[in-house]
Amino acid sequence: MGDGDRVWAGALHRLWRAASAITDREELAELVLPPLQALPGVVAVWGLRHRVSDGEVAEYRWTGVPLESDEDRALARRLGVWGHGETVAVRDEALRRVGAAQIIVAGFEIVGEAGGTIELLVDDDADVSRLAGCLWQVIDVTREAIARLKRRRADDEQSVRDALLAEASLQMDAVLDTTQTMQRVARMTVPAIAEGCLVFACDVTGLELRSAVHVDMRRMAELLADDDARSGLRALAERAVAGHGERFEPVDAAKVGARTLRAQVLRARGRVLGVLLFFFDRPDGLLPHPGFLGDLAHRAALAMDNSGLYEQRRREMVTLQEHLLPRRLPAVPGMGVAAAYAVGDRALDVGGDFYDLVVRSNGVVAALIGDVCGRGAAAAALTGMARHTLGTLLQEGVSPARALSRLNTGLRRDGSWRFVTAGVALLRETRAGISVQWTSAGHPAPLVLRRDGRVTAGRGGGLALGITDDSRLGRSRLVLTPGDTLLMFTDGLTESRDRDGRMFEDVALRETARHLRDLPVDALVRELSQAAKDFGTTGADDIAVLAIRAEQR
Repeated sequence: MGDGDRVWAGALHRLWRAASAITDREELAELVLPPLQALPGVVAVWGLRHRVSDGEVAEYRWTGVPLESDEDRALARRLGVWGHGETVAVRDEALRRVGAAQIIVAGFEIVGEAGGTIELLVDDDADVSRLAGCLWQVIDVTREAIARLKRRRADDEQSVRDALLAEASLQMDAVLDTTQTMQRVARMTVPAIAEGCLVFACDVTGLELRSAVHVDMRRMAELLADDDARSGLRALAERAVAGHGERFEPVDAAKVGARTLRAQVLRARGRVLGVLLFFFDRPDGLLPHPGFLGDLAHRAALAMDNSGLYEQRRREMVTLQEHLLPRRLPAVPGMGVAAAYAVGDRALDVGGDFYDLVVRSNGVVAALIGDVCGRGAAAAALTGMARHTLGTLLQEGVSPARALSRLNTGLRRDGSWRFVTAGVALLRETRAGISVQWTSAGHPAPLVLRRDGRVTAGRGGGLALGITDDSRLGRSRLVLTPGDTLLMFTDGLTESRDRDGRMFEDVALRETARHLRDLPVDALVRELSQAAKDFGTTGADDIAVLAIRAEQR
């Protein structure tokens, strides 16, 4: 090996190492052209990059003689005709103008990538055969560098797609409301994936547009305000459902705001839930892969299906919960009574909160409230039994203490592992006002909201029913004067927690009740339970509130 060969071998080795480290194709020309320029007999090195679409020259690079004039660029294009995989040497009198005698040309192609041509302009003394070999070695380096960049770009794009899909799943799964899910699907895709997105959902009348997002919402609003355009977009979605195409080219791209429309049918559990219609205003080479759009649509369909199942289950649960509570409370002369029940969001199972109010034949009122631990069918059955048992016994004139004890005996006899907290308020009219005898089995103590704004509390106490054979009860007495309101509630109200773990009872219950004291009792119970739900941030438990107000006589 001569000195020239050793020098070239070293230069080629350095070129291979450098080419493997580049991160952008723009760096390639600066790497591969200078080593060729340094070879003996080389006057200039010209590099041409060709467009993928039609092979025309898109970019010029050079060392030595600049490729800046139209005349020289025309010469480079004329002499740069090559057959893929060939290295050719051409003599041309036009080369004398740039100080060269002949030109050595080689080119390459890579599927899906811009091809290239490298031209060595050499003098009369150049070793054409050796230079042709060196040129082809550089072509090999160039092709491998571009292939590596392509693989790296594909890996990066896949990472971005995976991140987008993961984020989309998180965003869509974060809500269990079908309408919100469809809105999030559209917002997640624009502008990260497409210039616009329409979400059509299937209902009894067919496909209906439920969500629309575009980078230019004014243009989208104008488009959807056009009945013909709106019907046309819906027709495309229907064609996709019928299997008659996924890609569509709009006749008026400027009006639609897209060069290409792609439809993805939303399917889950063998059912068509709707269609995503993507708007793309970009070249084909920048369109996301159809497989990626299909994966996104699959995840969107699952999220929509889950939210639909959640809503159906929640409706069924609320209906069942309503059947465990009295349809209406009896009217009581001299008292305003109202109750509210707010279903928690923590689980799709029936809760164990209950309340009732009965009026005895002698005019004495018995108000009861309770909470069965746990959720689900077993808790619901026990809830119905507890409310029925206590209500029946109290209606028959049994004392609150005796009624609670008999319920405790029944729970122990049945061997239930569930316990029940309960409280009974026995209310009688007296000359001093309405006397309240409160009996508690481990239930939160009631509050009295005084007409003047003071808030006083009864005493709870006692032990939850179903834990020991002997019931242990707490007792206290209160008096309601005209305008005072007795508030009975379950622990879902008091134990609603904010982000810092603070409970509604400790932070806001009394002040909220004081603020609401002048409302009618039906509005009072609704607003108070809603305030507790709004206060909580961790998925509130069910909340039952029962209010009894001593009316003015």
